[in-house]
Amino acid sequence: MNKRIFIIHSWDGYPEEGWFPWLKQELTEKGFQVQIPAMPEPAEPKIEAWVSHLAKVVGDVDENTFFVGHSIGCKLFFDIWKLCTSTKKWAAHSLWLAGLHL
Repeated sequence: MNKRIFIIHSWDGYPEEGWFPWLKQELTEKGFQVQIPAMPEPAEPKIEAWVSHLAKVVGDVDENTFFVGHSIGCKLFFDIWKLCTSTKKWAAHSLWLAGLHL
């Protein structure tokens, strides 16, 4: 299976902003499958809606699943980890940048 990376944008963010496109290009050139999903209602995010949306986008999580989170995207990983704990499936790696604590 190919290694997949999901880059999660910030509060009030969007996939085409800042360093996200650059990172996607760099990682794609290294052979990763990279997605930057547009999260629902980024100006007024609801973490439950983000968890549900990301779960649909990501599908099965395994050792070839990587996450990069920025701002509220980091908080999202705590909730994703709760989901992973209940299913006993874990992402191999995550990177958190400028995390936001709510």
